Amino acid sequence: LEAAGTAPAVPPDRESPGVASLAQFDWKQQLDLLSCTECGRCQAVCPAYASGLPLSPKMLITDMRDALANDASTPLVGGVIAEETLWACTTCRACMEACPVEIEHLPKINDMRRHLVDEGHVSPMLQDALSNLTRLGNSMGKPSKMRARWTKELGFPVKDARSEPVDVLWFVGDYASYDPRVQDVTRKVAELFTAAGVDFGILFDAERNSGNDVRRAGEEGLFETLAQSNIDAIRACSFNRIVTTDPHSLNALKNDYRHFGGAFEVLHYTALLAELVAAGRLDIAPADGATVTYHDPCYLGRYNGGFDAPRDLIRAAGYTLHDMPRCRENSFCCGAGGGRIWQGDDGVKERPSENRIREALGLNVEIFVVACPKDKVMYTAATDALGVASSLRILDVAELINLREAPSA
Repeated sequence: LEAAGTAPAVPPDRESPGVASLAQFDWKQQLDLLSCTECGRCQAVCPAYASGLPLSPKMLITDMRDALANDASTPLVGGVIAEETLWACTTCRACMEACPVEIEHLPKINDMRRHLVDEGHVSPMLQDALSNLTRLGNSMGKPSKMRARWTKELGFPVKDARSEPVDVLWFVGDYASYDPRVQDVTRKVAELFTAAGVDFGILFDAERNSGNDVRRAGEEGLFETLAQSNIDAIRACSFNRIVTTDPHSLNALKNDYRHFGGAFEVLHYTALLAELVAAGRLDIAPADGATVTYHDPCYLGRYNGGFDAPRDLIRAAGYTLHDMPRCRENSFCCGAGGGRIWQGDDGVKERPSENRIREALGLNVEIFVVACPKDKVMYTAATDALGVASSLRILDVAELINLREAPSA
């Protein structure tokens, strides 16, 4: 069985990467369409549907089911299913988690997106991001030589894993490397690793975007190019395991890359920090019990089961945790996944991130804790948009951890 986070490969006998008609779906995909009980559980948890975008996971399935019963050769994309419906999906996997008969919505959306990309039917914003990724290896349009510039403000050097062996190879990721709103978190993680005596290094300008969201946006060819570049760079290094900052990178390196010659041990940075705390390698100065809530990232939680380490760290840091009503497997998406962060808000009545912040405000907590660079970006913007930034701070798990100062000699 494939891991939950693995995107389906393009069948070798398919002439083009995507699916343009119902007849191109395999028997399992067609059986899914006939299995729907129309209970609506998928629709009830869909962030795209909640935000007013034209995607109902239930209608996606039933519309294809009805078309299949009439004529399987009916044009699917742009006919049975509108293009804007497909681009609304955040690939959060909540629909599949909720479905009582285990219908797989996302592989179908992924296949149809591949067809749209193959035909050149993408928005200008998404095309700009894909062009940047093709030319520069990141969606921001930044030069590769700037990828590790965040290290210059550290008080210690960071090893170049390309030239010296390390225990932990840190795959930093795009937003953690380039985005000023996230770089402080990246430096804090580096400081915690150093304080715990972790022998770590990074790839510097050899790192590229992991390709996780590129693949789920339907650009299979670009994903394979990015993946192969990263795999080649990683395999040239001497290390024991990989740690990622971004859950999206975790998912790609852990689940997708193994099909391209990249079978690595990969964990999220919160899992490594939790190990270090449990081993007594981080001397934490506990906080004063301030109240916090925690947002489970889709690609850390639902996709890869990473629910406990962030919560263990929050409690170890001395905070009082109040879980969100929608938490763990039932967490609500921030709205960034599947390439949505590279697209506009046309047609959105309420951003998923703002929906989530309103939920958190009902808990009367002081801090909204995240464990994903994209979440840091999305929820910081949401609190600003709602005018609540002064009453609800957005902090990464790493930012909660304060270490005791060593006694002066």
